[in-house]
Amino acid sequence: MAASPTLSAKPPALLWPALAVGTVVLFFGIPGAGGERVDLWFQSLFWNGHQWLIPHENALGRTLAYDGPKAVIIAWAVSLIVFAVIFPRVRIRALYLLACLAVVSVICTQLRAISGMATPIELKAFGGTYDHLLLFQSKPAGYPSHAFPAGHASGGFALLGFYWVLDSRRRWQGLALGLGVGCWMGIYQIGRGEHFLSHTLATAALAWFLCAGLYRLMLGPLGREVSSSS
Repeated sequence: MAASPTLSAKPPALLWPALAVGTVVLFFGIPGAGGERVDLWFQSLFWNGHQWLIPHENALGRTLAYDGPKAVIIAWAVSLIVFAVIFPRVRIRALYLLACLAVVSVICTQLRAISGMATPIELKAFGGTYDHLLLFQSKPAGYPSHAFPAGHASGGFALLGFYWVLDSRRRWQGLALGLGVGCWMGIYQIGRGEHFLSHTLATAALAWFLCAGLYRLMLGPLGREVSSSS
């Protein structure tokens, strides 16, 4: 059987997503680079000086942009496992998409635990108690570290993997899906004070890099060989 036409003949380059990650980290992480002004300006669009545009515990918002998308992504992950077991012809692609979900989510979550960044709602500028310190600034003991990159949006941006497993006619639909769901989940968190724009951009860039890297690892020459023999 010939190799699946949905698999790209040329593995994606890692240079551009790596540059995207580096650009976001440096622009938003170095004092004086300009990223802090962009972050604070964008965040101010969702803060009226007293409360956030999206109430923090609004039930409808949580259903549409937090619990709902998370439940759908978990259900999709379970479906991918079933596809991989039952349908050998799509096994390698199902495992690739599953790996994207797992790797992007885990790495983003682990990185934010060590990056030393606070959420907007914890900062003095938005009614909190901490100063706004950037990624490459030293932090006092006890400074929060659970914001950079964004964890919630990582599940949405992990869907960028669809770009590389769909055929050329539908590839851009896969890109739109990953960006659309990731931005939907990310903007919700920004609107309720849980993340800055930079946190979400870092997640998008990192997801791009990881999905491209996983493609090269799983759907490169070895992946095509496995797929063609199924």
